[in-house]
Amino acid sequence: MAEGRREKIKNILNDIGAGFSADYQLGREDRRNAFLRDRKLKGQTEESTKFDALMGTHPAAFRIQEALGKLSPEKTQALQELDMSLRGSTAHKVGQFGGSIANDLTQDTTRGIYWLLNALQATGEVINEQTLSRIVPELYEKSRVQSTDIPFTKKSGEAKQPRYLNRANEQAVGEMLQRGYAKQIDDRLTAARGYSFDEDGDLQKRNYSPGMVQSLAIPTGIAINTGLGLMSPFGGAEGYKAALPDEDDPTKTKNVIGEIGLKYLMGRTGQLLPYEEFKKVRPDVSREEYNRYQAFKYDKREDYNPLDGDLTIGAGALKFTDEGIHGPEVQFLGRGLPVTTGVVPYLGALAGGVAGAKYGSRSGRAAIGGLTGGLAGLAVGNVTGNIIESERRRRNSVANQLEGGNAEQYLG
Repeated sequence: MAEGRREKIKNILNDIGAGFSADYQLGREDRRNAFLRDRKLKGQTEESTKFDALMGTHPAAFRIQEALGKLSPEKTQALQELDMSLRGSTAHKVGQFGGSIANDLTQDTTRGIYWLLNALQATGEVINEQTLSRIVPELYEKSRVQSTDIPFTKKSGEAKQPRYLNRANEQAVGEMLQRGYAKQIDDRLTAARGYSFDEDGDLQKRNYSPGMVQSLAIPTGIAINTGLGLMSPFGGAEGYKAALPDEDDPTKTKNVIGEIGLKYLMGRTGQLLPYEEFKKVRPDVSREEYNRYQAFKYDKREDYNPLDGDLTIGAGALKFTDEGIHGPEVQFLGRGLPVTTGVVPYLGALAGGVAGAKYGSRSGRAAIGGLTGGLAGLAVGNVTGNIIESERRRRNSVANQLEGGNAEQYLG
């Protein structure tokens, strides 16, 4: 009896070890191959959103989905084809989970989420990509290529059917080669860039080029970078020093290339001007408000109560104030984005981009439609946000005068 129990425990431990080893040994390339196979089975392009690419290759993420029965049939098939699925005894599966977790820790996959989202610009781009990919999925899909020489076939008594190019058809292969859809490499028919063959041998073409799809991030990117004060190449934003300030006038820079480099590459902006200089361009802000905002910027104490007007989470990683010098403001990893002149234009650009892409998809012009719609939405958002901010500043100026807290700045 005891011997049988020991043998059973030994087998369980062996299964756990084998499962652990199986998943721990998987590399990024293995998971990437499974991800690409999944997308091919779904008729999607190899190019995906950044977040989908990260989570689609996350070792623990798809293991959890698999255990819960939430994996798509295509992903399940891809894992099975590559010998990467959960399998064997319960002990073996437990070992696989352990191996996936250890694999994640070793290869820093989870930390990649932080690296992907570690700036407001990056987070904004991810939100934009994910929204577009869910509402207009054809941006990341492929379509079969119809023959130009013989577009349709018709059988007696039946309606004509589209004739798609297939590598098993000699005449279709000739058309592919003639039109540059494919080429012979080492005596093997190979799809040209932007084309591929599906499981049945039909030629497919991606609906939109990756460059055009990426251009849909331009409007939202402009919104966020403007809100952060990064779109002023010759100096600082209103009330701020330049990133590389001139000694005579710190609001300007003599090194335009360096200023652009610091703002574009590092997202760096200049510091707030001293109050006596700041109030010359922002007379609506009292000294008390200025000091309170400075304190808010550097206060890292946790504050989970939004009712007091401030919110601080993660030792200052995420912060919010309902009344800063720019009005309501979100701060993420030390970078502040005003709601009126940052978030509102961003949401306008996002909504316009989605609407334009959705409308354009009806005629196969989702990318250009999304870009046009995004720029239009950005313009509307900018106008709306600036109107709100101008009114807020006007009211603030009046309130400061009535309180008499800093009346001298409004005189003379």
